[in-house]
Amino acid sequence: MVKNVEGLSVNEIDGKTVITAPRGVVYLSEFMNTLPNGILNKKETGCGATTVVLENSENVIVACPNRQLIINKVAQYPNERCPYRLLAVKQGVTVDDIETYIKECNKRQPVKIMVTYDSFPKVNTIMKQYFSDYKVVVDEYQEILDACVYRNKAIKNLLLELKGQNNVTYLSATPIPYKFKPKELEQLPEYEIEWRDAVKIMPFRIESNHPFALAANIIKAHKNGHPFELDGKEVKDYFFFVNSVTAIRQIAKAAKLSPDEVKIICGKNEINKEKLKEFSFGDATGANKTFTFCTKSAFYGVDFHSEAGLAIIVSEGYAKSSLLDVSTDIIQIAGRIRTKENPFKNLILHIYNTVVMCQNRTEFDEWFNGKLKYANTTIEAYQILPQELRCSITERIKTDEPDEFVYYNEVENQVELDDLKIAHAKYKFEAIDNIYTNGLSLREAYVRAGYNVENSKFLVQHIKNNVYYGMGDRFERYYKMYSEERKKSPISKSELAKDIEIQYDIIPMAYNLLGDEFVEKLNYNESNVRNWVHYKSPATQAALKEELKVTFKQGEQYSLKEIKYQMGLIFQKLRIGITATAKMLSDYFNVKKIKLQIENKRVDGYKVANPIFFIIGPIRRNVEFIKKAI
Repeated sequence: MVKNVEGLSVNEIDGKTVITAPRGVVYLSEFMNTLPNGILNKKETGCGATTVVLENSENVIVACPNRQLIINKVAQYPNERCPYRLLAVKQGVTVDDIETYIKECNKRQPVKIMVTYDSFPKVNTIMKQYFSDYKVVVDEYQEILDACVYRNKAIKNLLLELKGQNNVTYLSATPIPYKFKPKELEQLPEYEIEWRDAVKIMPFRIESNHPFALAANIIKAHKNGHPFELDGKEVKDYFFFVNSVTAIRQIAKAAKLSPDEVKIICGKNEINKEKLKEFSFGDATGANKTFTFCTKSAFYGVDFHSEAGLAIIVSEGYAKSSLLDVSTDIIQIAGRIRTKENPFKNLILHIYNTVVMCQNRTEFDEWFNGKLKYANTTIEAYQILPQELRCSITERIKTDEPDEFVYYNEVENQVELDDLKIAHAKYKFEAIDNIYTNGLSLREAYVRAGYNVENSKFLVQHIKNNVYYGMGDRFERYYKMYSEERKKSPISKSELAKDIEIQYDIIPMAYNLLGDEFVEKLNYNESNVRNWVHYKSPATQAALKEELKVTFKQGEQYSLKEIKYQMGLIFQKLRIGITATAKMLSDYFNVKKIKLQIENKRVDGYKVANPIFFIIGPIRRNVEFIKKAI
């Protein structure tokens, strides 16, 4: 397994075999000639673990979580270092194709096949017909847990196929934490690689209510001649990791990117094609474009090469699926840019918002216990039914939400709790919800994952200046963009208008309740606009009128000072965030200006006549009211 290399040490520590790499080495192949059977925590991405088995003399199947990893790796062979031809088993590759490749390899080279988790059983069955022993590597095996919800059958088939197979390595730089490990992996020996010269990544965290807007601004600033820069070095290539195809299109449209300016790497399916519309799919191979977007299909095992590329993670809490796990996803992303000379290689920028879709502990426990109760009820129902009626339960399971904790075990003909999904739910709460609920938790997660947090403090303001460069008031820009789109298409909303509504829910309300002139009079101040939208909403107006009718009696006289004071109390009670004025009373009652004698002084006031019974709706053209209000 290991070579006789000076400085290499192997020790048993806490039940694991720890292999400490010699000082100065970068790749596993420098001190290992194969991968050990069991679980291997390589700890570093880009250390060439799969390269060891792809270039040695073993026959091997490498099972990967996604096709992008396969495309990227196969494209690297043959090369000046290794003459082997690899076979990528993907859509369209038949059993005959696989057998033909195996026969062609006979006496020429070892068999080197790369396959997705889904197709592994097919390839494994063929390999058994030709070889009594061969190596299997389950690459990025942490995806076994992460993919169990949406690829449950493929994951279960993979684990079932590997059951009892000896020459297997489960490989990852970010392995599944022990307490969440699938039961099929519990008894396997574990190995860890310790790197003496490991470099800690510096994460720069920017919390924002609108992460997509910041990402778009970075792009626009670069296109306008102001690239992201640090220590006098400018970024040439931007790699945005956004785990949402819809979000990618939103950012690209907001930044006014044309299809030929951007490369988008995501799952190639008809749903994503429809979401991307005029934008097309790209692959990790080939020349870079200045702006590259990657979903999780490119997070694992895909190499990017850039002399001045920066990794930017964009996590939008409105879509929980885009909130990335610090301990796995973000570590994987941090190692994707390979070029050693790249000054930004050990930096990641993480723009995120929090809380919106996350559960607290109480909410999670309630949700989890509900799922568990439902699963147990389904199991009980299956067990008490006669054999001929049990099909109704198995059909029910097929139509359930994919995150339910119950599944039908076809081999045992039983309905059982799905241990993988239960472990996945607990893991995701601790890795996502519990982390993103506040900035402190996120920082602590970075520290636990071994990131260099402290040394990045002095650069934070400089980073923010890059991110916000030339942005001005984001609300003003988005409001004007939205208004323009609505005027062009007043009956049906354009896609851009819909995208803006997703990011800025207050903008459509301001457009409908206040209108362009009023918003402009408020100088596009988002806080003021929000307060006025609340004030002008029909519900607030209805409540306000009820309070005013109780407080101000028809026929009574009040000083302006008293009116302002009473109005202020009502506004405070109703949580209205604008300043109350005495003049506002005339919007709700017919009033007559009068002089009152108070403490030997004549003061201005109003005599209240009958109330004005109407709801103040959109006031776009009511310029006189606008002038009076502000």
